[in-house]
Amino acid sequence: MKKSLLSAALALLSTTAFAQYITEAPAGGFDFTKGKDYVVIYSPDAQVTAMGDKIKSNQNLDPNMVENQFYYWVADDWDKSLFVLYNIEDDNLNSYGGSDKLNMTPLYSWGSGDFSAKSKPYDLTILDNDYILHIGFMNIGDEKATKNFKFNFGPNGSEIKLVVNKSVGVAAGDLVGVGMAPDVKQWYYLDIPLSDLLDEDGDFGFTCDFSKPTGKIIFNVGFEGATVSKFTAGAVDPETKMKSITITEKGSALAVDGVFLYKADESAGVNEIKAATKADNGAIYNLAGQQVSKNYKGVVVKNGKKFIQK
Repeated sequence: MKKSLLSAALALLSTTAFAQYITEAPAGGFDFTKGKDYVVIYSPDAQVTAMGDKIKSNQNLDPNMVENQFYYWVADDWDKSLFVLYNIEDDNLNSYGGSDKLNMTPLYSWGSGDFSAKSKPYDLTILDNDYILHIGFMNIGDEKATKNFKFNFGPNGSEIKLVVNKSVGVAAGDLVGVGMAPDVKQWYYLDIPLSDLLDEDGDFGFTCDFSKPTGKIIFNVGFEGATVSKFTAGAVDPETKMKSITITEKGSALAVDGVFLYKADESAGVNEIKAATKADNGAIYNLAGQQVSKNYKGVVVKNGKKFIQK
């Protein structure tokens, strides 16, 4: 696949591309200097600091679970002592070289993690079609386990329904594929423009109304057809009311180290764009810096200029 310096300026990445929207995370992680107007849903504190004054809205997870929470539901039999965020013990760092991330695995036939509002509604009214949804993730499961990860996003938590390890635009029930992430213990970035997701004539055609704050679930992460992990459950902790869990055989498992939205900062990487366009000879690129055909629908760049191709 042809690479271009344009990828560094517009995708904020310089990685191997496996599909239209998924790339390997670069060394050092996402380059926050080349984005702007960040809207944070989840990000480690060090990365929030790196965004600096480019943050437009910070609705990061509240560690005290007062304003919002991430609740990972693992049970299939409504055993509330198992309705917990289960952080699998592993030695993997996040894509930035730090330790903060969310790990999860299904203990029964399904597993689902919800980012939900508590005392403070999520307010995404700032979003428009120029925003790009970013999700950083790693497969930390068994090599032979099912690798289909689902990410649902929207003012009610599920209007946009995406699945990893399905070809772009391919339906899997009500989920739609965004591309491949083939390797275990490799960080990947999903960066997908809202304009692509909400284009009624495109591969997705989702509908969202961000015009009002929501007190509901805003983001859901989980598995599609997961390989269930085997475990033993200990006694209920009298303080947390939750059982202690020991994984005895790991199945599907997923780590997430970022969920945020941003706009590409066109003032960053101008020299790279100019250098690339001289050799591009009219080639068309998506916002991931990958060359696309004239039939591609969405925001594209040609000769250094961004426009919407319909």
